[in-house]
Amino acid sequence: MQYSRYVHLFYVGNDVVALYHALLVRTVFITYTEAQQLDFYFKTNDIDSDAILETIQYLYVNCYIVVNADEDNKLYNKCIELISPPAISNAYIVVTENCNFNCKYCFISNAVQHAGETKVMTNEVARQTVKLLQKTYERQQTSYDKTITFYGGEPLLNFDVICFFMDEVNRIKEKYYWPSDMKYALITNGFLLTKDILKALQGYGITLSISYDVDKESHAQRIDKNGNNSYEVVREKIGLCHEMGIPFSLSITISEVLLSRKNEVLTEILKLSPATIVFNLLIPNTQRLKNEHYYEDATDFMIQAFIRLRGIGLYEDRIMRKVRAFSENKMHLYDCCAGGGNQYVITPDGKIGICHGYLNNRKYFSSSIYDVDFDFRTQVDYLYWKKRTPLLMKQCQECECLSICGGGCPYAADYMYGSIYELDTRFCIHAKKVLDWMIKDLYYQVVNKRKNSLNGNSV
Repeated sequence: MQYSRYVHLFYVGNDVVALYHALLVRTVFITYTEAQQLDFYFKTNDIDSDAILETIQYLYVNCYIVVNADEDNKLYNKCIELISPPAISNAYIVVTENCNFNCKYCFISNAVQHAGETKVMTNEVARQTVKLLQKTYERQQTSYDKTITFYGGEPLLNFDVICFFMDEVNRIKEKYYWPSDMKYALITNGFLLTKDILKALQGYGITLSISYDVDKESHAQRIDKNGNNSYEVVREKIGLCHEMGIPFSLSITISEVLLSRKNEVLTEILKLSPATIVFNLLIPNTQRLKNEHYYEDATDFMIQAFIRLRGIGLYEDRIMRKVRAFSENKMHLYDCCAGGGNQYVITPDGKIGICHGYLNNRKYFSSSIYDVDFDFRTQVDYLYWKKRTPLLMKQCQECECLSICGGGCPYAADYMYGSIYELDTRFCIHAKKVLDWMIKDLYYQVVNKRKNSLNGNSV
């Protein structure tokens, strides 16, 4: 017998070793002595106690140890069978590629500045997009989460078309199939928010995500077209959301400046009381990072923030995706909806793409909303993207993060190494750090729960 090739050992301290099954997303804790006894058994096939025999039986039944590689192969094939066919779970509606900001770290900025002439969506394109979505959802009726996200540029520069789009949705769903559980979201820099816009968003059931780096010095990279820091204006608009009782999430980019002001940022997040937050790691671009350990430091900050904020019921989305998969023992196949070919990006002129990172060169935007025969399930770009998950990538098979990582950003992998099927190495750093923390955090939660139970305290 031997450890499954998917089992990785983590030393969590206090003479305890975690056996983590990277394929099944399961963890079991054993003592260091038991780990040594297992090594001895693997080498000699001798068992020196009834206790270790029970451990071996448990580990075998739960696939931590195997007789041979064939058992691992069978398990892997069963997991592959669980991968669902591609289904459009998110649709980015790029209502405009114009923006009222010149954010210094924006990975979209080069894209929208070098895109084609049509930068603003018309009502006709919006109407045809709704028709495409209706046809798509009717074909693939499934129970997965579905979201339509209004995006830019700055989408509020074309708010009338957003309203037209939603009116068209409400009209079409009276006659045709439309998912009853559809979610709608708007990602904005917040600068143009008004009471009337907030009322309209609330009426349409569109959730609000504001890109805001919360601390004034950190936010200084989010400048308007005149080079002015937008911090105070956006802060006022967040205050308006509070005044009107409208929940919002915060999208926070972890810049190198922000990392130097971690405590101030966490304090400001608590003051702003968002419904949720999401931290964004910097996407590679032509500007070289000054901090060679940026991705390690950024991940450490995200973990620190997660620990602090979960105490008040506020969860950061990017870490939470992995925590949820880890706690529920479920594979997290895609960290981005584009992975697996599960996303539409509709440009202002009606082109259909997979990832908004390619707005600059329209790579993977080879279809149109006016193509009556379009079906993403057979379209060449979607067929190419559908296998972009670590579970199907050869270079990921021996990684401890195989089923928990989600593969990071395909665009970043392409930008750095020339193909979406290369590794997003910056995300490898992130995922491995998060997994190591989750395993140790789980152990200490188990220990604390046992102590509370022995002391007669409720948990």
